[in-house]
Amino acid sequence: MIKLFTHHSSFITHCSLLIALLLIAGGVFSFMTPASAQTEPTQLPLYALPDARVRAFSSSTIALANDNQLAVVVNNFNNTISLTQPRLRTLLAEIPVGRDPRMVALTDDSQRALVTNRGDGTLSVVDLNAQEVTATIPVGVLPYGVVMADNQTAYVALQGESAIAVVDINAGRIVERIAVASLPSGLALWGDFLYVTHFWSGQVSLIYLPQHGVVRTINTGLDTGLSQSIEIDISRGTAYVPQTRSNAQNPALTFDTTVFPVVNVLNLSALAVDRSTRINLDTADRPVNMPFDVIVDRFRVRLYVINAGSDDVSVIDLNTGAAIAHIDVGANPRGAVLNNEGTFLYVHNALDGSISVIDTATLTIENVVPISAATLSADVALGAQLFYTADNPQISANTWLSCANCHFDGLSDERTWAGFGDGGRNTPVLYDLLGTPPYNWSATWDELADVEVKIHDLQAGFGLIDNDLMPTLDEPHAGQSVELDSLTQYLLTLQGPTSAVPTDTALIERGAQVFEERGCTACHVGAVGTNLQVFDVGTGGTFDTPSLRWLWLSAPYFHDGRAATLRDVFTLPGLHQLVYDVPMEDVNALLSYLLSLPQG
Repeated sequence: MIKLFTHHSSFITHCSLLIALLLIAGGVFSFMTPASAQTEPTQLPLYALPDARVRAFSSSTIALANDNQLAVVVNNFNNTISLTQPRLRTLLAEIPVGRDPRMVALTDDSQRALVTNRGDGTLSVVDLNAQEVTATIPVGVLPYGVVMADNQTAYVALQGESAIAVVDINAGRIVERIAVASLPSGLALWGDFLYVTHFWSGQVSLIYLPQHGVVRTINTGLDTGLSQSIEIDISRGTAYVPQTRSNAQNPALTFDTTVFPVVNVLNLSALAVDRSTRINLDTADRPVNMPFDVIVDRFRVRLYVINAGSDDVSVIDLNTGAAIAHIDVGANPRGAVLNNEGTFLYVHNALDGSISVIDTATLTIENVVPISAATLSADVALGAQLFYTADNPQISANTWLSCANCHFDGLSDERTWAGFGDGGRNTPVLYDLLGTPPYNWSATWDELADVEVKIHDLQAGFGLIDNDLMPTLDEPHAGQSVELDSLTQYLLTLQGPTSAVPTDTALIERGAQVFEERGCTACHVGAVGTNLQVFDVGTGGTFDTPSLRWLWLSAPYFHDGRAATLRDVFTLPGLHQLVYDVPMEDVNALLSYLLSLPQG
């Protein structure tokens, strides 16, 4: 095991812990010397890692009870959880929870399950013996990952509030909120250390729980993202983070130069990426799409990588960094768990509503267990599969690129892609699209079905319309293909969350007045916040008037992402520049109003 201090005696142990607490702030120790003799601070580690006998817990869509038989799985497309015994091919119960459940954790005694409901902003507490929800705890906007190590305290990542909620599930309330960077998603808990992934930035934050705050942030590399899980190897003091690297600055995009699937390896003692052991999955295995979860087998020294976009599992030998097997599973696998003996891997296929049971000795699928009856309509279900997959030559060449790579859950990937022929393009959110045609920044799509052109041009897919001719924008595409119509139907189901409205309602009301006074309503009309027209606002051409909803989730701003923050929109040259003739307090009020949209 890797340790920062060696515990040879009880005395040293106590000393190291004392030093640890003294050194938490910033990880830097400065000897007390006279000012004239002050030298550069001496870098020392923060604290010793937990003992390797201390179990680590990672957030996932599937959890295994202490009896090594019962698996609890979220069904985010059906708003339920399933209680199942995969080896026995038995579904015990399917229990309704909140909207869009994402992750599940079990109490230490395996008597209760905790389920994050991303659509409701709640945490469901489920009695596994009674097979019913016994409490629903409001936790905040867009809860995602959840972990716990006992029978009382749960840690919940709030994507919409840039915070970790500490929840007392017995009292049914939040006891603390810990501020973190944007879009916290995956969680791993090891002793007093809580590791947090950030969905689009690829950063990993370390929270030292006795200190109640972030003590270090680890950068995993330029443009890494789609980072929703983290797995700790307690015997080696490392962590594995499955991610996708976006090559957004590439000036000449082709389908196979857009994104790259990776697993970053973190040295937890140094709190840094171990670049020498990074796993580039397209070369270690083959082109795969959207590595989304990982499971480490410490005894076989293997890593199971769950690839959500290519519907498969890469089995990596950690001694060599190369794949020893590649296993096809069901549609959109998002999580997995290894049984106690390491003999079976249970892979949760989110869109299939099933579990693939993999025999780890033979690395073959023993059986596939249905766990949830479909509730999506057939066309929406097909559209969702087309949106999230790259494992379909109609959508992508060589299993390389999916729609979800840039728009997972309808989000913006927070990037500006340089390689478009008419200049850089900032990725928009895809929420509530029905009322906002035309589509794309250049307003060249008069219908959502024009996505057929993007599938051909960028993703190098064959396309969803059975036609040998390349599609053009001057022809209608809706109604030409069942698959294409299903994809657009799914896109129309994507709805954004209610904003985490600031508490200063008077400031928001003043911001709404400033919005009216400055004539913003001339272009940003009504509830959708757009007049559906194109304009030149001083950014070098005419572009679609964007909706003003969900601005808090869509930075950077303008078509080319030149405004890193919403405040920059009103300071940069152009028709939106306000700072020279509007009082700063009114600009602040306007920002508060815009960031509160949509309200209600």
